[in-house]
Amino acid sequence: MVELVSLTKRFGAHTVLQDINLKVYAGQKVVICGPSGSGKSTLIRCINGLDNIDSGEVIVRDARSGNRYERPSDVRKHVGMVFQSFNLFPHYTVLKNCMLAPMKVSGVDKEQAREIAMKLLNKVRVGNQAEKFPPQLSGGQQQRVAIARALCLNPTVMLFDEPTSALDPEMVKEVLETMVTLATEGMTMLCVTHEMAFARRVADRIVFVDSGKILVDATPEEFFGDAPHPRVRDFLGQVLSHA
Repeated sequence: MVELVSLTKRFGAHTVLQDINLKVYAGQKVVICGPSGSGKSTLIRCINGLDNIDSGEVIVRDARSGNRYERPSDVRKHVGMVFQSFNLFPHYTVLKNCMLAPMKVSGVDKEQAREIAMKLLNKVRVGNQAEKFPPQLSGGQQQRVAIARALCLNPTVMLFDEPTSALDPEMVKEVLETMVTLATEGMTMLCVTHEMAFARRVADRIVFVDSGKILVDATPEEFFGDAPHPRVRDFLGQVLSHA
């Protein structure tokens, strides 16, 4: 479903990602974790074409990119993206936020877009907020709207970039439960997160990124086992001590 081949990304003289190789198969749930500044979010953004790469290749289904996708829409119609800071349009209602992509990208009419949007807003349990504007919602509600919006194009892959890091602790659970539901329904997911309980519960694989390189690609059993990689052990010690 997604393949990264020798992917390298630089910002100026700084190499953020170096020689990344990764394959994600249909239906897999892959959690990407690692210390701050290790390149995790950039990795997700390169898959969706939000950041161009310097060398290597990104393959999403049949769409390939070298330093950029020739037609980004060919990728984005298959890939849903949920951001850390929601990125909802504050001047549009919740409903209109979700209707825009089906209308603009898929060319569906207004009534069909409304039907799709309401179905997915109800799925993530915010259908009763449809006529409100994003600033009127809690952070957890906004993030669930963002998930619904991403689902409105019926993507085959969902990318999550630290979807709970901007939320108050009591709002994290409601967003994670929504993601768990998607996982149990078989959605292919790549999720950058520090939520290790979620990783243990949902992930098929956990990819640990450090200093722009994939250091570990393991099952949850291996990752949380008795003898993980020393860097993983340090990371878990820090993350779990603040849980």
